Amino acid sequence: MIAFVTGAAGFLGSHLCDELLERGYRVIGVDNFFRGKEENLPSHPNFTFFEVDLTKKGCIKELIYAYNPEILFHYAAINGTEYFYDIPTKVFNDNIEITKNVLNDVKGSSVKKVVYTSTSEVYGDNPPLPTPESHMIQLNVFSDRDSYASSKAIGEFYVKYYCQEYEIDYLILRPFNTYGPRMDNTKYGQVVPEFFRKLDDDEFTIIGDGTQTRSFCYVDDHKRLSVMLSEKVSNDVINIGNDEQVTILELAKKIHNLCGKEFKPKFLPPRDYDTQRRQPDIKKINACFSDYNFVSLNNGLKEMMWKKNF
Repeated sequence: MIAFVTGAAGFLGSHLCDELLERGYRVIGVDNFFRGKEENLPSHPNFTFFEVDLTKKGCIKELIYAYNPEILFHYAAINGTEYFYDIPTKVFNDNIEITKNVLNDVKGSSVKKVVYTSTSEVYGDNPPLPTPESHMIQLNVFSDRDSYASSKAIGEFYVKYYCQEYEIDYLILRPFNTYGPRMDNTKYGQVVPEFFRKLDDDEFTIIGDGTQTRSFCYVDDHKRLSVMLSEKVSNDVINIGNDEQVTILELAKKIHNLCGKEFKPKFLPPRDYDTQRRQPDIKKINACFSDYNFVSLNNGLKEMMWKKNF
């Protein structure tokens, strides 16, 4: 089978490409290297890459018709918490335009299924825990942070309506905090690589009091489940995440302990509208794969340290 992957040079997209190739797919990948890196791309005879600006209309139409993929994984997006605050208009506009352009190029083609990566951020600030997929999307117009969540939520509607109208199967994935090798460790990255990076700083800072909870999913689980679910489920929305909860303070302590560093945190004022709690309801995953075992946070952090790629 031939798979088409947008965002193929990014953190999640590159790992997805690896998984698809391991499972025997031929993979066509595209990226514009806004955050993706060339060194993330697979070196494999069944992988073909093109540098493409997905904000341009008709950007992948020729590639779709040239390679005739049966499934498209749409992973391309501007992601990274600091981007949400620094360039909210670009985050909002580009993510929506990218999704619209991809869908326009897919309709009437060989693509039989679109897999769209949304985000757990669409659940808002204080959803019930664990949060089921049926929980309504909640967005806050006063929060720049929601520039990302709102772009992904709108993308969900585009995917559903386009695919229904043009008789294409779809699957919407809502990833919870995913971590692992190849993550951006600049200020535009996520909390796990940021904490590793801060270990050698003069001050180890934590935004807020550290009591915020998250559920961290190792990237190997994300890539495996994304492909497994794409082969089994259609026309649905599914959370992807490990339901093991940990506070941000506990996460920081684990990383210090693993690296043999003394833990002396400095707490900074919380940001407006930061989510306090996040935990996925994974009943749908369990219904599909009752014996699936997630990588524990301790083992995932050890793997990141061993690979030293963050």
